[in-house]
Amino acid sequence: MSGPAAKKQKFSHFKQKNYFKSNKRQFLEVGQRGFLATCNFREKDCVREAYNVLNHYADELYGPKDKDVIMSTMDKEPEPEDVGDIADDLQKEIDATKSTKENKNTVKQRFQVVDTGATNCVFIRTTLPDPVELGTRIISDIAETREQKSRFLLRLVPVEVVCRANLTDINSAGGVLFDKYFLREGTTFAIIFNKRYNNDVKRDDVIHDLAALVQSKNIKK
Repeated sequence: MSGPAAKKQKFSHFKQKNYFKSNKRQFLEVGQRGFLATCNFREKDCVREAYNVLNHYADELYGPKDKDVIMSTMDKEPEPEDVGDIADDLQKEIDATKSTKENKNTVKQRFQVVDTGATNCVFIRTTLPDPVELGTRIISDIAETREQKSRFLLRLVPVEVVCRANLTDINSAGGVLFDKYFLREGTTFAIIFNKRYNNDVKRDDVIHDLAALVQSKNIKK
């Protein structure tokens, strides 16, 4: 006597949708700037708190971001309909829809989390020209008010430039960045080195090269 027929496992549309959605994650890339946030295994909560803190102070410092910018195409008044073939009218609608989607894709959010590939390390990409300005504002306000702004967000470090983790690219990115701080007047500096999932970059080599680079620009010290 044979047993009941096994039920076929259904691959639902919901699962398909989630699968393709997960493949649309954005990743940390060379040339980005933003904020490095650290947490303790509560990354979603960390991201939520980072968004809240960054948006709150960014709105205070720069004003709220215009949410209507992506509607530029949709807000255009419709043109008078031409008497023509139905296929032409349909093609116009398709072209208009594509144009609207392209405009939405080109507009970047002020803050956007990207995947770092490292546990407990979150990177929030920004379109702001100077993350340090916003970071300084946040630190100054917290130091003055002594008010706790987060529970799961442990550290928030402004990052002015992202580069590949090799000595050549680090020196190249550092050379451009150091011009901003050390060419005009002499100042003190510190180099803090941390690494994860990388055995090729040596701590002593990075510190030696960056220190020599700073000293070559910081001629008054």
